[in-house]
Amino acid sequence: MNCPNCNNSDTEDLQPYSGLHAPFTRLSLFKCTGCELVFAAPIPTTDELGKYYSNYWDGSVAISTPSTRRYYIAQSLSRIRYLSDKVNLPEKMEVLDIGAGLGLFHKAMVDEGINHEFTAIEFDAKQLEQLNKSDIKECYKELSDLPADRKYDLVILSHVLEHMSSPHQFISDIMIHVKPGGYLFVELPNSDYRYKAIYESHLLFFTPASLRNMLGHHGKVVDVSTVGQQAAKLNITSATPQSGPILLIKEIIKTMLVLVTPDHTNKQIKRFKMSDYGGDRQWLRAIITTTEK
Repeated sequence: MNCPNCNNSDTEDLQPYSGLHAPFTRLSLFKCTGCELVFAAPIPTTDELGKYYSNYWDGSVAISTPSTRRYYIAQSLSRIRYLSDKVNLPEKMEVLDIGAGLGLFHKAMVDEGINHEFTAIEFDAKQLEQLNKSDIKECYKELSDLPADRKYDLVILSHVLEHMSSPHQFISDIMIHVKPGGYLFVELPNSDYRYKAIYESHLLFFTPASLRNMLGHHGKVVDVSTVGQQAAKLNITSATPQSGPILLIKEIIKTMLVLVTPDHTNKQIKRFKMSDYGGDRQWLRAIITTTEK
């Protein structure tokens, strides 16, 4: 069983994979003895993954509600602040968001008054339909749908890389669209098999070192940081979206709280430690830049 990062064949059979839907129930986790990446195998087929992700939002593992949108806007604002702290972003940016979901990174940039042109890529059919109805001018289903010569100052890859069965090819395909001197921002879980009861549909489980190792093959690594709540204190048991009258009541209460809470977004950032860095934490954030200017 070869490592999808360094191709090392010396791997340790770690544990059975914890998933609920086909094709994830037949997998196991393996750890590379070289780069220490943990990965799932055998890899599901392209058709299996395509069918699963076509109904990802409001389907298998996620649900979009007013409160989740508020949460993701706060998370996006935290990411923008991280980027602004680590690199010199241009005053006007061309931004590509791969796996744009609800388009809330764009919304956070608008709220912050950041001058930008935004392109979204989203595989989920329903979300892509909604993105096409928004103020985002360019929306595509796949990275391969982008014009070959389109390049961006900043590419956002948030909670996407851990789903990839061929990560190096995927990153290579992305870097073609990064301008000379531009940046790729990556965020993903920090070895979340340790603190989640169900970690479907992740295929790759990174540590700071293994993420730095992989990204270093594709550009100059500017930063790799841990962020969020302390991993040792996490025990995430929820695996599927809630629905029904209980969800409706919760959403009414949460919406009322938002309306009466001043500076709600920053309080979300503080509550969920979205800008707390250092040590063994929930997520990894990283930036790489092209080696040529």
